[in-house]
Amino acid sequence: MKNKILFFMILPLTISAQVGINTTQPTKTFDINGELRIRTLGQGAPIDEILSADANGNIRKISRDELGGGSSGFNSTILGYDPQPVANRQQPPGAVPGGGTASELGCKKWSVNNHTYCAYQISQSINWFNAFNFAKQMGGYLVTMPSDAERIWVNTNIVASGTGYNLANNVWIGFNKIRRPGNPDQLQWITGEEFRINWSTNPATTENWFAAGEPNNSGGTEGATHILVGGERRWNDLAGTVTTSGSSPMNQLIIEFNE
Repeated sequence: MKNKILFFMILPLTISAQVGINTTQPTKTFDINGELRIRTLGQGAPIDEILSADANGNIRKISRDELGGGSSGFNSTILGYDPQPVANRQQPPGAVPGGGTASELGCKKWSVNNHTYCAYQISQSINWFNAFNFAKQMGGYLVTMPSDAERIWVNTNIVASGTGYNLANNVWIGFNKIRRPGNPDQLQWITGEEFRINWSTNPATTENWFAAGEPNNSGGTEGATHILVGGERRWNDLAGTVTTSGSSPMNQLIIEFNE
């Protein structure tokens, strides 16, 4: 009889999708409305990830690299806003800055960095600046690919034919020109990340995927980067105000979410 009583005591907890402490309306699987204290923690290892909290108290894992000085170097100050979890993105995505609407083609997560990459089809061509604002509106950011490993994964799983997304048109990415006082214009990942360096070459090279001779800032007006149509899907710089290139529209995007 005792076993039956215990079963019915536990059952409400096991079937509940969300549990709240000091709140009757939990918004996460475990939602604490108040301060959290853990009396004992294990020592951990130097390579462990770190827990951080956003402005709403949502806890997430980040790598030590995201704190600066590492190979990632993600910097929300440079980006200009704090990305949100992929679960918080708009469904459906709806209106796009500059006009038109967007539809989500699908999302995939890369196990190496636990980031989620979502592909979108825009109903009309979009310039780089509106693409940036749309990604911000969705809670993510235009995809960044500072290493060959990430670029190959994105191409194989999101861009290439056979992925189910059919991203055959030009695709804006998060690499743009920035002007600093006293310095010439320079291209930079919008997240503050740095290209991974290949030290096996002489001189050393970055693991970029620009087409031969690019970026060239043709006419002194090119500062935004996109994935070219056809072939190896290499990168090229263009003026951020354009909405077509080589008769192909800029109407497809990849938005990256850190979780």
